[in-house]
Parts: sequence; C-alpha cells; structure tokens
Amino acid sequence: MKIYQITDTHLAETADESDANLEKLLDIVNQDTEDNVLLLTGDLVNAAVPSAYNRIKLYLERRENISHCYALAGNHDDRECMKACFKNSKIKLTHSATVHSIPFHFVDTSHKPLGASLDLGAGRVSHKELAVLKKAVRKSPSLIVSHHPILDVSDKWFKKIGIENQAQIVRCFKSKRTIISGHAHHYFDIKAGNIHQLVGISSSYGFKHESEIPQRTRIVGMTIYDANWSNGDLTVSHVDNFCLHN
Repeated sequence: MKIYQITDTHLAETADESDANLEKLLDIVNQDTEDNVLLLTGDLVNAAVPSAYNRIKLYLERRENISHCYALAGNHDDRECMKACFKNSKIKLTHSATVHSIPFHFVDTSHKPLGASLDLGAGRVSHKELAVLKKAVRKSPSLIVSHHPILDVSDKWFKKIGIENQAQIVRCFKSKRTIISGHAHHYFDIKAGNIHQLVGISSSYGFKHESEIPQRTRIVGMTIYDANWSNGDLTVSHVDNFCLHN
C-alpha cells in the first residue's frame, strides 16, 4: 500500500500559491486509483481560520479516488477548528486507524510548551496523549504519525522548535517503530535506537537545515512511502519525493 504524505501546506486566509501547490499534489494522488492512504501531517494552515480549512475540505471532496485521508494538527493549527470544519468529510482526525491491515497511531504534538526554553513553533505531547501513546506502542507495531519529528533532525535553530517533552516520548518506544512526521519542511530518514524517523517535504516552502538561521527554499512537493504488513511485521520504506519544481 502506498502512503502519500502532504505536510505543512500553510494555507492563508485567502487562496494563493500554496493552494495551487496543494491542488496539484492532490491531482497526482487522485490519479492513483489504488486504495491508498493520504496523510496530512499538520500545519495545514498559516492562520487557523475556518475559511482555510474549508478550502482543504473542498479540494479533497473534489478528488473522488482519495478515500482514506487522515489529518493531524501542527503548531499553526487549531485542532478544535479542524474538527468542526472537517466533520462529516473524508478527512478524519483520530487517534488510531487500520487500513488494509496496517495500523496507524496519530500523536498530537500541537500543544504549546509549558516552559520558556523553546521558541514559537515548538510543541508538546499532553499527559493524556502520552498515556495513549504508551498503550498503543505496547500493542501491535503500528505506524506512528505526528507533526513534529520525535527525533532531532538537525542541531541548529530547528532544535528550538521541537517537542518540549521529547525525552519522555522517546522512552515510550521499547521496540522498533517507524514514525512519519512533518514540520521540518525537508526530507529526513533517521534511525536512532528503536525509532526509524521519516520526515516529509513541505508543499509550501522548504528549509535549509544546514544554515545557522531559518532560510527558505523552493523544494516543495510531497513524500511517498510504501507500507507492507506481513507475518506480524510492519515495514515502511521511502519511495519518492515528488517535487513540484525542478
């Protein structure tokens, strides 16, 4: 089964180039008539207003071949607004789902940090969410999905907008798990301990992670994975980064 990841769409209050990028990518996903999964991994909007979320819902409703679509909130999002706008649509917000025998678990990292050590854009997993995650990882080897990466992807400015209680989350993974995340606006494939972290490219703008300060790039698009469940073992592999600009 293919998994299409579209992340960090950052739609504004009114339609602009980010909307055009999203629609182009959704057309690509819609052309695949196999029964695959689309993940919208947070920061769907730049300003959390109903008009932006409603446009995303409209774009999805126009693509009849996209049937399995799951979204979660990022630091720019308002989860309650998302729930209200996406209600009764094909975009699902949930803790868990199973598609073609592959179990998914969605972790909400969109809570604001409690301390002052991180910058705007950082996240936190609530105590309640952490308890749900611990229970989920004790069960079958589900594919974990979050907005913020669980592992550090770079040690410069980006670390300041990570997850406040990162160490607590990492300790949850007593056995091997794959995590798909967004937030970095750049592709990463990192393994550390029991965690295999895959981070997708953004559909709105990229980031240069080698720089000392945030710098944008025009590397935008979506990331595609292949997921297989066989004999109780889940394998997830990177297929391609579909880029809109050469």
